Amino acid sequence: MGAPEVPSTLRSWMSVVGEIARAANAAEPLDGVLATVAEQACALIGFEYCAVMLAEPDREHLRVAGSSGLSPDYVALVSDTGSLLIHPAGPHLDSPAAEAYRAGRTVAVPDVGSAVRFGRLRHLAPKQGYQALIAAPLHAPDSGTLGVIVAYSVAAREFGAPEMELIELLADQAALALETARLRSDQQNVITELSRTNAELHRSRAATEWAEQQHRRLMRLVLDEVGLAGLVTALAETLGASVTVEDRHGKVLARAPESGYHPPPDGAARRRRPVRAALDMLARQNEVVEVSADRRGRPGASAIGHPVGEAHGVWVAPVVVGGELAARLWVTNPRVAPEPVERRVIERFALVVALEVLKQQYLVDVEERLSGDLIGDLLHPGGPLHPQGVLDRAAALGHDLSRPHVVAVLALDPPGPAPRLAEVVHSATRQVARPLVGPHEDVQVLLFPDGRGLDDVLRGIIAQIEHALPERTATIAVGPVAVGLTDHEPAYRVARGAVRLRSAARPGGLVDVRDLGLAALLLEDGTPDALRRFARNLLRPVVAHDVRRGGDLLPTLRVWLAAGCSASTTARTLVVHPNTVAYRLASIEKLTGRSLRRSDTRLDLQLALTVRDIVGIEGR
Repeated sequence: MGAPEVPSTLRSWMSVVGEIARAANAAEPLDGVLATVAEQACALIGFEYCAVMLAEPDREHLRVAGSSGLSPDYVALVSDTGSLLIHPAGPHLDSPAAEAYRAGRTVAVPDVGSAVRFGRLRHLAPKQGYQALIAAPLHAPDSGTLGVIVAYSVAAREFGAPEMELIELLADQAALALETARLRSDQQNVITELSRTNAELHRSRAATEWAEQQHRRLMRLVLDEVGLAGLVTALAETLGASVTVEDRHGKVLARAPESGYHPPPDGAARRRRPVRAALDMLARQNEVVEVSADRRGRPGASAIGHPVGEAHGVWVAPVVVGGELAARLWVTNPRVAPEPVERRVIERFALVVALEVLKQQYLVDVEERLSGDLIGDLLHPGGPLHPQGVLDRAAALGHDLSRPHVVAVLALDPPGPAPRLAEVVHSATRQVARPLVGPHEDVQVLLFPDGRGLDDVLRGIIAQIEHALPERTATIAVGPVAVGLTDHEPAYRVARGAVRLRSAARPGGLVDVRDLGLAALLLEDGTPDALRRFARNLLRPVVAHDVRRGGDLLPTLRVWLAAGCSASTTARTLVVHPNTVAYRLASIEKLTGRSLRRSDTRLDLQLALTVRDIVGIEGR
């Protein structure tokens, strides 16, 4: 008996499955495989058009990945991001394809004209000219629902069980084709990654050997004690780049090479966003940070190692001491962009630079202690007990106290110790003769060789301190010039009295009392009795008047002086008529016997009020 005859429908189905499987296994392009699925759906089930739609990665839209019979205009229309929404706002934007994807089941529409649930069909169907459609989801075992297959009929028709079963079988085949393509892609990625890993291993061996050579060289440099300049020169030669080490205030500590040197970004460039962001990152991580920006601050404007115009490749590494950023190591315009192994070499150099910076900081600490002891002996009441010893110790620190010196006093608000204050002062004065700096009593004393331009230097010190210590306010008072050793102590007393009065009344800024004349005696004495006597003698008649009549004159005088001697501003502040202010000011002039139009009268009154606040003078 012969073999049973295979039905024609089964033969057609087996042929379709075989063709799809061959296309998938032959690694044909995915859109071609899905177009084959669409063509076979039309031929096998008897549809005019068919499309395979896949979900976008965001799972918000469906797009046509393969089709048969559909016009390019219709494909473009349904591929629009506002067309096939998977989760539409309401039925007026819904579609059978989206419903089949969401529900994971086949959705049939026998007659588009009566499909009230799917508002998008009233807009889409006339564009292609179909009256019925059926949509089945593409289920993948490992990936879930990938998309849908949609078959369209020009005429309205009912879909029987055989047709629904066939469309679902084709959907399964399309899903298998998609899974096969995904697996093949994963396999290819693995092969590519293995090849890349093998190549990386070869490069890594060479890089490791190079890094070990640099490490041994670095250790030799440390043992040879070449210093910061030697370390920077060695790193510049290794990388074929310019290398700069600067402290946290921007002062250059060392740089190399001598010729062809490229500096790090200047102050204006550091305010641009890419550079500023890189510098901010240094506070959060101990690694090399790339700074790649052109003159307009745009990142990535040049090929690294091949600068275009004035753009250069720039890297910066933190130099950390005691958990704080102590310096920066800049690498500018290298031959080639540093690879990870080269960046690790830079980080190792930064560690050794940190040791050198720590050594220098230790020397600064020692100098601070010696300077403090020297200033304490110099400011001994009546002059130093051993003058020649003070001169010799000062000379050992690089200061010639036989020359005239300006005595300045620095106070911080709020008061208290300020770590590395001498370092900040030295950084601010690096362009002039270095001052002798040290603590004494509750302030810092600065001794400068007498010369021009000192006011600008002192304002620069105030700015540097308030930049380095943003929570503190700095006040500096400049006292008289000390010609001999015995002049330093009285000059210090004058400056100290001035800075204490200024700090109590209005902290911050520069106060010059070098030419104060007789008023300096009050500041030099600095005792409560002398200060109280000065303020009481000047303000006694005004205070007595306020005690008898209710206390309007002294408050008005305070506000008037604080308002820049403006009667109108004073009236607004006190909420009184300007004539009232004028009357009270006239009464003060009559009581004190002094004209408020004179600047020296205003200065004396302001000083008296300030002293009154400091020493706690009340109504006596």
